[in-house]
Parts: sequence; structure tokens; C-alpha cells
Amino acid sequence: MPSKLPGRHRPSGDRVNHNETADNQEVYALLGRVVAQLLQPGEALPLQEIIGALYRAGARAEDPEIEAACERAIRLLASKLN
Repeated sequence: MPSKLPGRHRPSGDRVNHNETADNQEVYALLGRVVAQLLQPGEALPLQEIIGALYRAGARAEDPEIEAACERAIRLLASKLN
């Protein structure tokens, strides 16, 4: 993936909910980029193909935060399969 996700930090206390929201936004942004790269006009895009692309992106990522975001996105999508 060409773009890098913004860094995260985890302050303690009441900021945890804010961080969860930021993490969710990061995952959704990542999903949007992956889907945009995979979409072809007139073709269906199976959820499994999106999960595979996220897996490959996470495996190639040099940044542990991007790898973690890919893993969270995969878990989110996998939960939709059940």
C-alpha cells in the first residue's frame, strides 16, 4: 500500500475511548483504500478477496502499526462472514 497510516499513541485514562475511535477510523480508512485499489468497473468484489488483500498488505508492511491495522481490519471483516 503506497500511503502510510498516521501513527497512534495510547495515553491512559479517559482517552481510551478516543483512541478506540481513532483506531476504528484508521481501520475504515485502510479498508477504503484496499477496496478502491481492488474495484474494477462491472465486477463484484468478494469479501474474501478484500481479506486476502489486507493479509498481503499486512505481510508486506514494514511499519508494525500498518500491520496491526491490517490485522484489525481482517478481524472486522471476518466477523461479518459469520
